Amino acid sequence: MFYDPVESDFYAWCVERLLRSEVAARYLSHGIVELGAGTGLPIAAALSRCEATVPVRGFERDPKSFQVASRLVAAKAPPGYTVEQGDFFERGVDGPERVAVANPPYLAAPSGDTGTPELWGGESGAEVTNRLLSGPFDVLMLMVASIADPLGVIDHAQRSGYTVADWCVRPIAFGRHSREPGVHRRVRELRADGRAFSSEAGYLLAGVTWLRDPTDPGHTPATVDMNADVLRRVMVTAAEPERVS
Repeated sequence: MFYDPVESDFYAWCVERLLRSEVAARYLSHGIVELGAGTGLPIAAALSRCEATVPVRGFERDPKSFQVASRLVAAKAPPGYTVEQGDFFERGVDGPERVAVANPPYLAAPSGDTGTPELWGGESGAEVTNRLLSGPFDVLMLMVASIADPLGVIDHAQRSGYTVADWCVRPIAFGRHSREPGVHRRVRELRADGRAFSSEAGYLLAGVTWLRDPTDPGHTPATVDMNADVLRRVMVTAAEPERVS
């Protein structure tokens, strides 16, 4: 089971930001659904700090993670947060929720060669993220890594009819899993193709809230999205060399 306190705390803060936002307010009455509950602690923390009564259904495929999450959620989370074992895409997309959140797996490697299959995001690192953006939700809050084709993700969201309503970003140091040989090689390849941006020390992780107009069944791509344009520029800066003063 993967748990990184820095990344998990940032995810919790981004969910808390969503819960307090006017953008999501009109959609929250139907609840929130979560891909990849992990330990369950980020959502539990966000709900507790906001004193929110929004019902949240988390889905976790990994049996060990599900056991841990079930125990921790029962002990620490408000009553509206539940975790179910199973595949989000099989059981989570047809519910009443119009809002979904996730810190999707984003490590890129060929054929799942990450050493930790639950962290594998496909050969670009963005496959799960793009699948979420192809789903039925009106609001999505997703963590997007600069090493996992972030520009492609932003473009995919735009083609799917989403605009960027809010975002925040922080640096993340490369850790044990992101330094796995298969991941390291693939990130270097993506960097050479202009699809990943990082320095020797690490990369950027953004919490991005996307909004789609529910009255537009055709999901017309947005023609102007200034927030998305700025986010593109910020994610690219992860590859800039450090300046020496």
